[in-house]
Amino acid sequence: MITHRMLSAGAWNAAAMAGKATFTVESSDTTNAPAAASHRSTWRIMARMELPGPAGWAVLVAGALVGSVIGGVAGFGAGIVLLPLIAWTLGIRATAPVLTVTMLVGNLSRIWWSRDDLDRRVALRFLAGALPATLAGALLYAQASSDSLRWIMGGFLIAAVPLRRALLARGPAVRLRHFPWVGAAIGALSSVVVTTGPVATPFFLAYGLRRGAYIATEAVCALGMHVARAGAFTGAALLSWEHLAVGGVLGGTMFAGSWVARRLLEGMSDRAFLAVVEALLIGMGLQFLLVPR
Repeated sequence: MITHRMLSAGAWNAAAMAGKATFTVESSDTTNAPAAASHRSTWRIMARMELPGPAGWAVLVAGALVGSVIGGVAGFGAGIVLLPLIAWTLGIRATAPVLTVTMLVGNLSRIWWSRDDLDRRVALRFLAGALPATLAGALLYAQASSDSLRWIMGGFLIAAVPLRRALLARGPAVRLRHFPWVGAAIGALSSVVVTTGPVATPFFLAYGLRRGAYIATEAVCALGMHVARAGAFTGAALLSWEHLAVGGVLGGTMFAGSWVARRLLEGMSDRAFLAVVEALLIGMGLQFLLVPR
């Protein structure tokens, strides 16, 4: 048996644009005998990430707690808070894998606290379109450069404010049959920016979902996309144990925030809250565009 370790040109390019991530590439060629007819090559590229220091952990955990309270009340906002914090702490390339794991765990808490209000018909139809689109979008994410991701994420956060207002103002007539198409569009977008709540929210509200029904149904739809994305990232070797560790800790933190949010759901002004969220969207979007990570 002859084993070689080498780094391909494609892996060098991936490592160059990975920011704080490093890549381990292994290749093995096996020949049983000089005259043997069998030949096998196996390639593996594993994305690795440095774990944050104490200050980085403090920033991320605080962001997860605040974000989960916001997301538990409005149905979106947790990922918006964490997206720039993860990019600032761990690098732009780590945002989607870490946030995917975080939101996967965090959405379980939102589902648990509102589980009796879930609209299964909406969730199933949304996921019918969202799951294949999420898988396809994740493959595109794996090929995108860090600079492209930075502009897409920043542009999305800023554009989400007028888009959300336009969708609510026009009051789109959303029927059950529309949700596979809505899911496909949201799923493709979610593979790059992960947090698509500001865009998805108007469609759920226009259908008539409110409070607990909206929170639970949106959380189940988001959970399905996170599972699909995590599977795609694992297959593309973009998800490492370090990503899982950070995402698991942040997702666990979100359980506490979701519990607090459930108790705040009845007593908060929608107008004041949405004004704060929109300010965060614009500010964080500008941070992505103006401060490269």
